[in-house]
Amino acid sequence: MNRKGMNRIAAYYARKYDWYAALLQHSDDMLGNETPYLTADILEQHYYNSKAPEGCYVYRTSGTSGGRRKMIAYSEADERRYLAVKTRLFAQLAGDRPIRRAFADMGTGHAAATSIAIFKELGWENEAIAYDEPIERHIERLTQFRPDLLYTMPSLLERIACALDDPASLGIQCIITVGEAASPQWRSAMASTFGIDARDVMDTYGSIEIGTIAWFDDNAGCYRLAEGIHAEAVAPAAIGLADTLASDEAALVLTSTQRAEFPAIRFVTGDVVRGFQPASEHAGATFEAIVRRIGPELKHGEKISIHDIEAAVFAHAKRVQVRAASSANRLILYLYGPDATPDRAARIEAEIGQRVPEIGAMIHGGMLPRIEIVLASSESEMPQGSVKQKKWHQPTDGN
Repeated sequence: MNRKGMNRIAAYYARKYDWYAALLQHSDDMLGNETPYLTADILEQHYYNSKAPEGCYVYRTSGTSGGRRKMIAYSEADERRYLAVKTRLFAQLAGDRPIRRAFADMGTGHAAATSIAIFKELGWENEAIAYDEPIERHIERLTQFRPDLLYTMPSLLERIACALDDPASLGIQCIITVGEAASPQWRSAMASTFGIDARDVMDTYGSIEIGTIAWFDDNAGCYRLAEGIHAEAVAPAAIGLADTLASDEAALVLTSTQRAEFPAIRFVTGDVVRGFQPASEHAGATFEAIVRRIGPELKHGEKISIHDIEAAVFAHAKRVQVRAASSANRLILYLYGPDATPDRAARIEAEIGQRVPEIGAMIHGGMLPRIEIVLASSESEMPQGSVKQKKWHQPTDGN
């Protein structure tokens, strides 16, 4: 986005939010004509904890430092634009597949709340289930409805794959995921498990603040931006963080032309992307992968990517649930499912050391003991969190 376009969006938000006008003035005084980055700290101070605007759709999600749920508002126009963009994207991803039935097995939040409206707009029979229903209920509903398209989160899909005797028997034609990292190895493993081609497992990327952000283009091997999204890749120091990233990694910053009730201008997503390519005259920006959240992950300060760990796991296993945990200088990997076997665990341990050089270097240098791999006999032995499980956990009591 050129400076003129950025300034036009900034002027709109300055008229709407007094705090943003003050921030813009301060930025002009300190940095010249440079639009400021909107970090989590700024938004927690001025937006997330503010009173919800009247006449708006209001979505809430966890994440503020004070323990309160974040408030994110959508105007009527915001909601219409969101639904229109996502409906067109789903139609594009479905392609020429004869989709008649679509099933949403989601968490909470905006994507879950709007999925049925999108399915209806596309003329698909539809059903949905809440993520916190017992897994047996998920399997029952899926088996009865037999969807052609399944819209879900990676953590939930792993649970379904492990709970079914024969996942391919559902007859699902394609799977669209959102909400968590989905490496190529993970998508390939899930495709094989459900008896479909790797191209039939399609990942999308979004946030409740921005809406739909990107989708993975399997032909090009990269994520492409959704309509109205403009992306920048910045060094952590630019947004006030001391993180050190690999040479091909950067913090993702977004601006959207689709949002009225959220200041979607140079919004710091908190995500680290790999292989970012800036927009050109003929194409929008792209990136190869979303590898982790920015900020400390292991307590000794090393930045190890869940994306890379799972790529190593799913190179050797298909039907398995994965949890990564860290405490002090310990790294523990929990595996549960039909493919969680001792021989696969040994291959996975070796693969992680080779695929994730940071781990191998720390083990050889004595900073990290050998990776502990726990083969859980039930889900209850796995670290538990919210619906999103692809993050760093604390070890369970037994470990």
